[in-house]
Amino acid sequence: MSKSVCAFDQRIVSSYSQLSAKARIVADYLQHHPDKVLIQSTAEIAGACQVSKASVSRFFRQLGYQDHQQVCEELRQEREWGQPLLSTGPSDSSEHSDLAAITQVYRQLEQLDSEQLVKEISQAKQIYIIGYRNSYPLAMHFRQQLMQCRGQITLLPIPAQSIGEDLQQITADDLVIVIGIRRRPSVFSALIKQLQGLKCLLITDQSGQRYASQVNQLIVCPMSNHSALDSYAAPMSLLAHLSNQVYDYLAEAAQQHSNQVSNNYQALAELEQQG
Repeated sequence: MSKSVCAFDQRIVSSYSQLSAKARIVADYLQHHPDKVLIQSTAEIAGACQVSKASVSRFFRQLGYQDHQQVCEELRQEREWGQPLLSTGPSDSSEHSDLAAITQVYRQLEQLDSEQLVKEISQAKQIYIIGYRNSYPLAMHFRQQLMQCRGQITLLPIPAQSIGEDLQQITADDLVIVIGIRRRPSVFSALIKQLQGLKCLLITDQSGQRYASQVNQLIVCPMSNHSALDSYAAPMSLLAHLSNQVYDYLAEAAQQHSNQVSNNYQALAELEQQG
């Protein structure tokens, strides 16, 4: 696959942790609506983000650009070189927003060394998947999917328990996958800091880009800020993709493992009978 990289997107990711609160609002908006930087004026972007024009101008300067116009010129040049530019169009329906977010996730996977990531998930001695609040169901689902492929997968935190004891068990041969989307608990930053030095994949939304320098791999699942409730279509699609890639990588070993899981279901009569 082509690993084309948008310089504007990369500058946002690398600078996100140093951006002001208002600049992060602008960054989130332009990452989720990448065409708006070209079709909207500085004033229109400011209006959409409910910040001042000066805040938008400072945002572009914080990324190293002279002004909004320079960003537009760079993006147009990249488009001429063949870099796709996702357009959200005049409507921002839930369906369109979900498709846009999923598209951006897959664009990231093209830029990352996803084959190496799948190899690490497949070969890690032990996998620890951590999720809090709304990210806990995602972590649980990912664990269940991966358990169809391989063993030695632990979901954290254990309900009503602290996590410090579990962190002590993690070794250099293990892989930690942290899912932290939207309202993360206050312990989250300390957790990421504690995991430094270990193999760690962070799956997060735009606001979690501040942790990019503290983890081995970062995948951002864009979340729309224009609906009352969040859609988790993008992270769920990502988890399904990674799980299937791991299954394919492990091949016969994964097939044997899933067959044994099915045998266990049957022996315990855990599932509803077909027909």
